[in-house]
Parts: sequence; C-alpha cells; structure tokens
Amino acid sequence: MQLGIFSKTYEGTLEHVFQKMEQDQLTCTQFNLSSAGMESMPLTYDRAVLDKIKDAARRHHIELVALSGTFNMIDPDEEKRQDGIQRFAVLCEIAAYLEIPIITLCTGSKNRESKWKWHDDNDSNDAWEDLLETTKQLLPMAEAHHLTLGIEVEASNVIHSPALARKYLDLFQNDHLKIVMDGANLFHPKQIETMQATLSEAFALLGNDICLAHAKDLASDQDIQFVAAGTGILDYDTYLQLLKNYHYEGALIIHGLTEAQVAESKTFLERKLSYAL
Repeated sequence: MQLGIFSKTYEGTLEHVFQKMEQDQLTCTQFNLSSAGMESMPLTYDRAVLDKIKDAARRHHIELVALSGTFNMIDPDEEKRQDGIQRFAVLCEIAAYLEIPIITLCTGSKNRESKWKWHDDNDSNDAWEDLLETTKQLLPMAEAHHLTLGIEVEASNVIHSPALARKYLDLFQNDHLKIVMDGANLFHPKQIETMQATLSEAFALLGNDICLAHAKDLASDQDIQFVAAGTGILDYDTYLQLLKNYHYEGALIIHGLTEAQVAESKTFLERKLSYAL
C-alpha cells in the first residue's frame, strides 16, 4: 500500500499543494479540483488548467489515484440532484483527461441541510429508489470513460451499513461500481466494544470489492466524530491487517486532518503498516 492524501488537506496554489505532498513524502492523492482553483464539480472546464494539474503532479511525482465527485445522490431537491448528475458527466470527462481511474461518490441523505447529516427518511423505500435511479444514470457515463465509481459506508447516508452496501453492489453487479473502504466510517455510536467484529464483518461483505482505502480515526464511541489517524480509538492493527488479508495493494488516503497533523499521522500509519503481515 502506498500512502496518499486528500489534496484539500493543503491550502494554497496548485503548485504549493503538490510541493507539500512531495515534501511530506506522499506519493499519491485523491484530488479535488478546488485545489486547482476550480469548482469541485464544474459545469465547464479549461483544458489548459487540466494540463497544469497533470504537469504539477508529474513534476512532483504524485499519482492522481482518485477524483472527488461527491454530490447528494438522493437529494430531496430533485433539481439539485439533476444538477449533480449533469456536473458528474463533466467530471467524467475531466477524470478521463487527467487519467484518474476512480471517482468517489456520496450516496447521500434526505437531510436538506447537509448530505453528511442523517435523516430518518434515509431508510425509506423512496430514498433507496432514488439512489438506484441516480446510479443507473451515472454508471453508463463511468463505463464510457472507463472509470470506477467508489461509494463508502457512511453512518449519515442511505448506505449506512456494510450489509446495505453489499445489497447495492449485488443489485448492479457492475465492475465499474466498487467500495471505498474507510474503517472509521463503519461505526455507529456505542459500537466500539465490538470493533474487531464490526471491521471483520465489513471486510467479509465488501473486502473483495475495494477500489480505494481511506485513513482517518474515531474520537470516541459516544457521538461519532472524526479525527486524524493515530489520534483516536480505531483499531488500526486490525483495519490494516484486514486490508492486507484481502489483498488490497492500492492507495491508503489520509484525510480528516489539518496540514499540521500530516507528518504525525503519516509516521503512525507507516509504523502500523510495517507491523501488518
């Protein structure tokens, strides 16, 4: 596994972002177009800007392994949902041009304030049908551009358990639809006492469909909050060992931290990776 990072972790110009990655000895990134002064999901783009991204990544020896494409796939505002789908089509063109193989998604929430906040309607049949309909529109775009779509288990989203993620993948049975595995995302409040079992179950269900892995941490088991890897309570020994057991050899993307925390989290993860068999 190679360690990488969310490009948005660093503030500043495109050149500064890649310089900092190289200085921190990170070899890959989940790129957000905002790091190049663009909208994360634009309706139009300038190829000259994309060429600058490719050039900066090449000069600083950074592999662009994924592109952030998160919009609310079940947005209760259908007009906003359709806007997200339209922008996703543009993002596919950008990803293909930048030779980025994965676009990460957000399965979404019926919460009108934030796609990252829970709403009880997320468990409704309507929410599930909206997710399936949006996915049916996105997959042909991904296939046309030879891209993989990565979805996560998120406690606040419609896909809020590994079992639901498995059901979702099985419905489509499409090699362009895979899992972004994030150990910290698998937990609901007060689940920490079953941490190893929860991690093991998630990998048993999803371990063979991972296209990307994330690394952040859990602050506590009372009210789920995320912190930098190595500063919380996630069982990283088990998490990283399971990634290796399921033969995952891709990028491990650090996020959920400040720029000042990068060196410490990187050292922590390197140490933990060295222990995994």
